[in-house]
Amino acid sequence: MEQNLTSDQLQTLPELAILAALDAVLQTTIRALYAAHPDLEEAEENPSIPKRMTAATCAADAIIQLSGTMLDAISRYQRANHHLLYVTSSPPGCIGDPF
Repeated sequence: MEQNLTSDQLQTLPELAILAALDAVLQTTIRALYAAHPDLEEAEENPSIPKRMTAATCAADAIIQLSGTMLDAISRYQRANHHLLYVTSSPPGCIGDPF
């Protein structure tokens, strides 16, 4: 997600401010959970080898998966509204202005 939103862009889509913060928190959460549960990264490298997980590791895995889903949704929302952020308006009287 674009982190350097202008005031004009935030006036157009103010929700992007909180979505940028949520994006950063989710990415940090994923990294922190992988650090706390390194066996989860090993499980991703060898998905054909099932491993027994503690309840905490299983919950961490669910949070990581759901965080990834949220990051994808945030990215889709941003892409769907991208055109609203970069609409340029021309001052009245410019060539091509219908008024």
